[in-house]
Amino acid sequence: MERMRRLRNGTLAFYYAFTLCGAVYRLRGGAAMYDVLLAVAAFVLPLVPQLLYRLTPLRPVYLLEIVFDGFVLAAVPFASLFGAYDWVPYWDKILHFLSGFLFATLGMAVYFTNKPGHALERADAANAALFTWMFAVLSAVLWEIWEYLVSFSGADPQQVAATGVGDTMGDMIVCTLGGLLTARACWRYLRHPERRKGLMMRLFEAYHRANLQDRG
Repeated sequence: MERMRRLRNGTLAFYYAFTLCGAVYRLRGGAAMYDVLLAVAAFVLPLVPQLLYRLTPLRPVYLLEIVFDGFVLAAVPFASLFGAYDWVPYWDKILHFLSGFLFATLGMAVYFTNKPGHALERADAANAALFTWMFAVLSAVLWEIWEYLVSFSGADPQQVAATGVGDTMGDMIVCTLGGLLTARACWRYLRHPERRKGLMMRLFEAYHRANLQDRG
């Protein structure tokens, strides 16, 4: 636990140093309000786990925080502040694909948090897998709705003016695929616990040990 806490502190320090450089790069010589909001969001988002710990009885899950920081760094400082969306092919689709994995894993945590007793049982495999997939699909839909609303501010992250429909459907499809693969991993994890676990199930196990294992 202490080693993971130190590792998270190190990755967080790197995140903020990288984000500061990205903010300076993006805002140099003046910028639109949307750019300022992107920079603010980049600095605030890593604080979300700490807010959740204060508002809920959840205990820290440092591995999940590290993965979350990495995803946010790729999605906001790297992609939006440094402009990777423009010079890395398909970076937008890659991020949406990865978000499917992350949100499906969060869905699995939600499922077992609300299950009476919190036990991991083979009988849960189908229901838990379906729930994790639907959680990822819901995240894709809600994100696209948010991007559409942002388009009314003058920015156009959804490319409504050009290829809005195609971009939206592509984002939803790759996120859904990422969620489906995580749902399959969830099913295998519960049906065959002796098999090797991937990163997403290790993330879930870290959450389960920290917050659910001793609360049945």
